[in-house]
Amino acid sequence: MSGGGTDSPPRRGRAALIASVPLFCFWIALSEKFDLFHLGLGAASAIAVAWAVVPLHHAAPTPLPNAHFVRIPLCLHHLAAYAAWLLKEIFVAAFRVATVVLDPRLPIRPGTVRITDRLPHPLARATLAHSITLTPGTVTLECDETTMVVHALNKDAAASLAGDGGAMAARVRRLYARLAPSGTSEGAP
Repeated sequence: MSGGGTDSPPRRGRAALIASVPLFCFWIALSEKFDLFHLGLGAASAIAVAWAVVPLHHAAPTPLPNAHFVRIPLCLHHLAAYAAWLLKEIFVAAFRVATVVLDPRLPIRPGTVRITDRLPHPLARATLAHSITLTPGTVTLECDETTMVVHALNKDAAASLAGDGGAMAARVRRLYARLAPSGTSEGAP
């Protein structure tokens, strides 16, 4: 057996059958239909997924680039403040989305907004992208070194992020300010 995931078919089949048992049990727990057809479909699905995934357990791991993630100097009080602020924003946005969805007129006006920002670190961009996605009514669709494309449920959500990412991006920049090269701590493009 080599490290590239090329098990012999009998070993792979045995491993797939063993791995399919918990998958099938999970499928049964979620299913509402217990007739022979649906149980057979669930078993076949569990075996197919296990057969496809078993080689991944034996694949050689791909190392992450250490240059970006060796040390991330964050101030714990900045992190705690950001987490509290994000939690508040999530609840406020959830309330806004609920009022939009429950309004009989259904005032949904979806759209996308492009955020242009040079955050100081790849982890800062990931933090901003995930924070946007965690906030109800917005989803990060695309993220690269300088821009993000965000889908928003309505114009208010889009306006709060337009341009440089708004208050959320400013807080992420502050959180990762120690990682910014000299002269770019504001993240200006």
